[in-house]
Amino acid sequence: MHLTEDQLNEYLDNETSDRVKIESHLSSCAECAARLSTLQHLFAEIESLPELALTKSLAAPFTLRPSLPAKLPTFLTLTVTLQAAFAVVALIVAAPFVIQLLPAIEMPSLGNVFIQLQTQWTAWLDILSQIQMPKLPTISFQLSSLYLMSTLVVVSVLWLVGNGLLLRNQIK
Repeated sequence: MHLTEDQLNEYLDNETSDRVKIESHLSSCAECAARLSTLQHLFAEIESLPELALTKSLAAPFTLRPSLPAKLPTFLTLTVTLQAAFAVVALIVAAPFVIQLLPAIEMPSLGNVFIQLQTQWTAWLDILSQIQMPKLPTISFQLSSLYLMSTLVVVSVLWLVGNGLLLRNQIK
């Protein structure tokens, strides 16, 4: 019975517990001694090879680079910028109307707020117990309905366009 490759490699690496048994076999078996000699020459040649640096790192595509910031796609950056610009324009357009409404708004005391909340809550419970749709209070502003509708349409279209640009490449 001859020695296996594993036994020969363990013998060369000094990792075997059967060193005496292997040495006695090698002294009586010319074939195993020749295989051991071949392995010793192979390892000696490998050790004599010069160390060469790799021209390209094979691990680079798989390693994270925390020093580099994540770059957003161009379409996403453009869409976010446009949505922010549209939001600023909408605030600028709405500011005069909000400023006109501020003097008319009265700030109630905290006690009055709680009383109104309690009254509203009981009214909602009464409405729900009768399974009727609640009646919403009417809000009367002195703004033209044409202006309000056109503002609503413009803001909605801008919102849809912005989100359409955001989702454009994700759907494909």
